[in-house]
Parts: sequence; C-alpha cells; structure tokens
Amino acid sequence: MIDGWNTLTLLIDNQLVKGLWLLDGEILYWKVDGKEFTIKGSDLSSSVLFFLKTLEKKVFKKNCKLKSCLMCKNFSMSGMARDMGRGQRGVCTFHNQGVEICFLCSDYIEK
Repeated sequence: MIDGWNTLTLLIDNQLVKGLWLLDGEILYWKVDGKEFTIKGSDLSSSVLFFLKTLEKKVFKKNCKLKSCLMCKNFSMSGMARDMGRGQRGVCTFHNQGVEICFLCSDYIEK
C-alpha cells in the first residue's frame, strides 16, 4: 500500500500486471501500465466489470482479467449490500468478513 493506494492485480493476455487502486467515497481510481483511470457509478461492482470490457477492447486490445475478491469463488454480494454499499463491498465467505471489491488475498480462487 502506497499513501492509501492498494495493489491491483490484472492478467493481460495471461501476463500478470500489477497496478494500484484507491477507493475514495464512491469513486474508484486505477493506475495500470502508466495510465490512470476513474471508475464511478451507482453500482461500482457492475461498473468495474463493464470497465474491464472497455480496457480489453479499447485500451490494451488484449484479453484482460481482474484478479480480486470481486472475481473470487468465495465472494458474495447481496442485493441489499449492492444497494446500501453502492457495490463497493461484499462478503468473503471463506474468511467470513467484509471486503472491498478490488482487494486480493492469498486464498483467491477464480470463479
């Protein structure tokens, strides 16, 4: 973590690419491959999934996957959590705790 920034992990054409992410209120900031991005929306988790498709098609023009809690088999988000938390947090059923959608722990299992 650097000044509030956390490590972001992406697979771009099956190559591990590290970046940074920061959640500030309802806005998610990403720094990847020298580029900075801002993601926002009333449902942040859906916005991130849409944004990944945009990165894949328009920025990197390569297959792009996010390795994070949002994409983990052990992650769940109820409709109420999506509405109340604006899609920023869910629950890790493995660790039985709340987690940010871009966080990645060592127990990650791809869906």
